[in-house]
Amino acid sequence: MITLLLALSAAQIPDEARLQKAVLRAIQDETGHVSSAIKRKDMDQYMDAVPNDYRIEEDDGSVTDKTGLRVKQTQAWALITRTNRIDMTFSEIRLGCGGECAFVKSRQRWDRQMLGRDGVTEFNVVTTQDHEEKWALQGSRWRQTFIKELGGTVLVDGKPL
Repeated sequence: MITLLLALSAAQIPDEARLQKAVLRAIQDETGHVSSAIKRKDMDQYMDAVPNDYRIEEDDGSVTDKTGLRVKQTQAWALITRTNRIDMTFSEIRLGCGGECAFVKSRQRWDRQMLGRDGVTEFNVVTTQDHEEKWALQGSRWRQTFIKELGGTVLVDGKPL
């Protein structure tokens, strides 16, 4: 009996690994879509990726929903003159919900030009942010439904803020 269970478990490992790779590719495609929208400041494309049940748990413990995200992004984009580069890397993926949700750990690095308080002076701002994320298969699309921000760094013209 134990041998049979071990054999069945071993037989499922390659399928699980293939499924994880496929889900990770889909998540990477989706984050690429979002990064493209951020670079172009395309709010419609950006918000298209955000489901109605979206939540961000901020560093300070507050929660931002989809409506709040649009407000924050609009305010941020008013100060950003150009995104030089935005990258997401994923360090861990764990499937759940019968393969229809995924829990991932990620790191975002965003390099951009931003206006100072005077509205004229431009600074290079590079931020990193570590996340725990939940993604869900909604229809045929993987969508990020939850982010917990774990902290990161901010550099302004190469100096820590």
